[in-house]
Amino acid sequence: MKKLITKWVIVAILILLIAYSGFATYNWLEEERIRSYTVNDVVYLSDMSLVDLGDVGLGAEYLTKPDTTDELVRESTLRYFWHARTLYYSSGMLRVLTNDDKYRLFQIAMSNLQAFFIEAYNGPNRKEILTTNLATLKQMDDTLGEILRINNLTLADAEKLLALSGNLTIG
Repeated sequence: MKKLITKWVIVAILILLIAYSGFATYNWLEEERIRSYTVNDVVYLSDMSLVDLGDVGLGAEYLTKPDTTDELVRESTLRYFWHARTLYYSSGMLRVLTNDDKYRLFQIAMSNLQAFFIEAYNGPNRKEILTTNLATLKQMDDTLGEILRINNLTLADAEKLLALSGNLTIG
């Protein structure tokens, strides 16, 4: 009788372990699915901003022309600020979701870029600020233009953009 009870207890424990294993696996797969959808959403969120900042050097060059109005320069610097801000937040979310260091470096670069554009937006000499930084913005333009989507970003690109964004000056 004692052996029969022991067998049933062992069977019950095995059934509970199998059920728990199935439940844990289901939860893990569900979390992975949600994380994957979130990563895709963040990538889609950053697409337009990445494309627009991919021409930041050409845009800045156009804005430094003598016939460009101050209002256009002001609006364009604000637009570039918002795109840099979007990429700042997107890269932060991707860093948390993927634990990839390239997104941390890219986030810092975008933080520098948004700080530059907000200072340019608020500054009285916007064209002069853009002219002074035109070479750096064109180099950023080249690097950003090669990145089709934010999840195609490489560590080398992130490091290069961080170094370039550190070269932007206001005064």
